[in-house]
Amino acid sequence: MEPGRDEQLAHLQRLAAELSSRGFTTQLLSAGRQPSVQVTNPDNGELTERVLCRPAGNGSWCFWWPWRQPIGSVEDVAAASGKIATVLRSVEGAL
Repeated sequence: MEPGRDEQLAHLQRLAAELSSRGFTTQLLSAGRQPSVQVTNPDNGELTERVLCRPAGNGSWCFWWPWRQPIGSVEDVAAASGKIATVLRSVEGAL
């Protein structure tokens, strides 16, 4: 595996662990060209999304939505997880 990909996967694994600790179901998808984490609200399986990790352009890495919107820096996994949790929360406010 190339060094950049190793770093990318390590960031995605940290994100998956943080989201799992918040009660979300996560799956690291490492096959193919674009590794990602699939995140699902266990109370509503329709609330699911992939999260990517890409360079931010300034030498750092960021988590990104598939529609090329940045979520946050890999340096603050808790803040990025909070944003993802907000998007994937159920209407009733669970999670």
